[in-house]
Amino acid sequence: MAQKPLPRRLLLLLVAGVVILPMAAWAIVAVAALLGAMGDDAGQLLLNRLAWLCGALWVVDLVSLVVVQAINSLGDGDQQE
Repeated sequence: MAQKPLPRRLLLLLVAGVVILPMAAWAIVAVAALLGAMGDDAGQLLLNRLAWLCGALWVVDLVSLVVVQAINSLGDGDQQE
């Protein structure tokens, strides 16, 4: 049996990021809206930027997950033949 080219832990971490990051971004947006309604413009701006960062990390995570899956499927090519 051949060894996987990438560790399974990396794949699990990427899948967890795909699930958790959008929820975190929306929670941060909600708190930013609350801060904006309370008059804290600096806090709202900071949290909105943090939400954008979560969104950017989510996109990077999705692309990384596709690449890791492609590498794993190429590594399994000799077992399927």
